[in-house]
Amino acid sequence: MNSGIGRRLALPSAVLAVGALSLSACSDSGSDDVEGSATSGEISIIGYSGIWEEQYREAVIDPFLEEYPDISVDYNSNRSSAEMLSAIQSEGGNRTTDIAIMDVAISNGGNQQGIFSEVTEEDVPNLANVNEDLVNEDGYGPTVMLDAVSLLYSSDEFDSAPDSWEVLWDEDYRNQVNVVAPPSGIGINLTAITADMLGEDFTESIDQAVEKLQDLAPNVQSWAPNPDEYQSVMTGQTVLGVGQNARAQYYADDSDGAIGATVPDEGTVYQINTINLTEDAPNPEAAKTFMDYALSAEAQEAFAEAMFYAPSVDNAELPDEVSDRLVEMGDDAVIPLDQEWLAGVRDEWSDRWNREIVNN
Repeated sequence: MNSGIGRRLALPSAVLAVGALSLSACSDSGSDDVEGSATSGEISIIGYSGIWEEQYREAVIDPFLEEYPDISVDYNSNRSSAEMLSAIQSEGGNRTTDIAIMDVAISNGGNQQGIFSEVTEEDVPNLANVNEDLVNEDGYGPTVMLDAVSLLYSSDEFDSAPDSWEVLWDEDYRNQVNVVAPPSGIGINLTAITADMLGEDFTESIDQAVEKLQDLAPNVQSWAPNPDEYQSVMTGQTVLGVGQNARAQYYADDSDGAIGATVPDEGTVYQINTINLTEDAPNPEAAKTFMDYALSAEAQEAFAEAMFYAPSVDNAELPDEVSDRLVEMGDDAVIPLDQEWLAGVRDEWSDRWNREIVNN
């Protein structure tokens, strides 16, 4: 089985128009936290749960704590970016979260709502190393890692990777497909992919895509696979799914090749995660220190090797056996999707999924 991404992907400029776990390290000096200090105090980070959390902690947070022993990290996990933003919104004027790592379409919404703060190279020096196409043009949190939507498949069922998204609709796979419905970004991105397959301009209408996705329903075993879309394929509950390349690459290794990931001929869309400083963060200076570390070549390389997310900084260097399995900038097999625009239609698309596809 070839679990590699299989094609190099170019990043269009339109892409970036724009359970809690407590972790701490204690200093032998016994010094007290200093409010406003860049090297001490507690910072609260909200990010993804599950294997992402486990690998990010080991690759990035733990080494950060070793380097900054007077800073402690309270990590709060959520399954989706939409849940993260909702959690931050619920804090109201009593902000407790310092940093959020989430999908760019959701963070753009947070930027528009005044939830996140602008950052500069003076605040975060490693911002200078972020690829110019991955820097928010309005000065908000930059891309911290890059991925793409992939077709997931069971290597027991398929001798080779399917070459078209149309396989999801194949009647041979009735009740054997899993798709995570919106507000998850997986379902949102599948909407854009489906519209593009049909020649529909999704910036004008998704009527054709919705009709096509209605036809997918008989094949879908679950619109909310449990525990997730990857385990569903790995355990044989389903044989096809839609997910993210990075996690699928990790699970391909972890499962001895039980799951594969591929980008079909029709192309894909990017899944981009940004790192964001909240407005009125309780400990903004230490939070900026963490942001700077997260954008260092050291942290970017470590997480890429652990979890197969492509670095956002230009000074990261990776071995070929890792870089060959990452989403990279360098080809045009991508469907241009303006993430700032997407933030404005996300609720509408989610509502149509709920009314016309999932509960139809």
